[in-house]
Formats: sequence, C-alpha cells, structure tokens
Amino acid sequence: MSRMKLLLAAALAVSMIASGVAVSAKTGRIQRKPPDAAEAERIASEIAMNEKLAPEGRYLVTDRGFFVFRGLAPDGYTYEFSPIPNPISGGRTVR
Repeated sequence: MSRMKLLLAAALAVSMIASGVAVSAKTGRIQRKPPDAAEAERIASEIAMNEKLAPEGRYLVTDRGFFVFRGLAPDGYTYEFSPIPNPISGGRTVR
C-alpha cells in the first residue's frame, strides 16, 4: 500500500509542477492590446467624472469638453456637471 501512496504522491507532485509552469508562463492575466489614444482619453474622462471625492466647483477637462462639478443630483446617486465655454475657442461650448 505504501508503494501506491508513493506513486500517487509522485503523480500529484508532477501535475502540480506542470500546472505551476503553465501558470507562471502566462502570469494568469488576461492579455489584451493597450487602448488607442481616443479610448485612453475616454477612459480618463470617465474616471474623472465618476470620482467620489470631487469638491463642488471643480473644473474638469474631458474628451467631451469643459465642465464644472455641481454636486450630487437629486437622486443622490449620480453627479451633476454643467458645461462651461472653452477659454481657448472664444466661448464656444463643445458638444
């Protein structure tokens, strides 16, 4: 019976080593391409507009234009932003 336990332990050790090599080779992470410039700007804008600790009156520059943070909406969950004119474009708002 001890020979069977020894063979079972050896098979278990070999399988653990083999699986460890496969996981370490790919690091266990999802591989995807980095975002292009437009997607990176969109992601950064979404992060800035969903920040929970933003003070009221904070100005944000996003891929959709310039905004000022007004605070929580009446529903208590979403945030309110007001568009402000672009100082570089002579007062036109970006939509």
